[in-house]
Amino acid sequence: MGQLAAIACYVYWGLIVIYWTWLDKVSSEELLMHRVVWTLAILLVLIRMRGSLREYWSGVRDWGILKWHLVAAALLALNWYLFVYGVTNDRITDASLGYFLCPFVTIFWGRVIEKETLSWLQVLSIGFAALGVTRLAIGLDDFPIVATGIALTWGTYSVVKKRSRLGVFSGLGLEMTVLFPLALTWLVWNGWRDQIVWGTLGSRYDWLIASTGIATLTPLLLYSYAVKRVSLTTMGLLQYIMPTMALGLAVFVFKEPFGSARLFAFSCIWLGLVLYIAESIGQSRRSKNSGSLD
Repeated sequence: MGQLAAIACYVYWGLIVIYWTWLDKVSSEELLMHRVVWTLAILLVLIRMRGSLREYWSGVRDWGILKWHLVAAALLALNWYLFVYGVTNDRITDASLGYFLCPFVTIFWGRVIEKETLSWLQVLSIGFAALGVTRLAIGLDDFPIVATGIALTWGTYSVVKKRSRLGVFSGLGLEMTVLFPLALTWLVWNGWRDQIVWGTLGSRYDWLIASTGIATLTPLLLYSYAVKRVSLTTMGLLQYIMPTMALGLAVFVFKEPFGSARLFAFSCIWLGLVLYIAESIGQSRRSKNSGSLD
């Protein structure tokens, strides 16, 4: 179930690029603040319905738990900002490259912190993926600041989430709670100065902005469920689903150019992913066979 949740999460994130382009009238800063406010509102309702309020408040009062979610909240907020900035400022390719780089950060932390081991076929698959990502990076006109920031923040967020002892809903609720005072203060202050879009383009657009809570929460719940049940290496490799879909949308929907360089890069990345999945299936079968013999 962990791998299915991870795949569903990354497919969702790949498709949601279209959704963010509908909100191009809203600044990246305002979108970030709205995402925090509306995501927390939905989460608190869900936490109450699930009877998890005690667990949620225990995280608020326990510094050993809270410190990890403070770091996670900061990483998540910066990641959100960079991605939405890239999508709404015609830098979809740069933002997508960031998520191509993320698996390398995730796999690195998996090796260094979680002491995860790799078979020779998995190393080969990572090598193919690295070759493809390198070719994509070379094709950019300037240094990929957005891509680098996205990779570092999200790859590290994966590690931090593994340190949490809270459930999926309570953990995310705690992160949104940490960010909420800043988000609400920003919205109130800039609303008082008439410098936000909320309330200026009609109720339909306001509802679209408010829907950022649902759009944000759905994949995060899937991700938080998966990251505690799947190795960081597997999470890293499966993550290529999302940027591949995003770049596909950039080319076929938003008409960004797709030449031989990108074809080579995608071929390498997906060859690496296929090899990794094949090896994972083989390992699973070998484990089952050895278990049956015991």
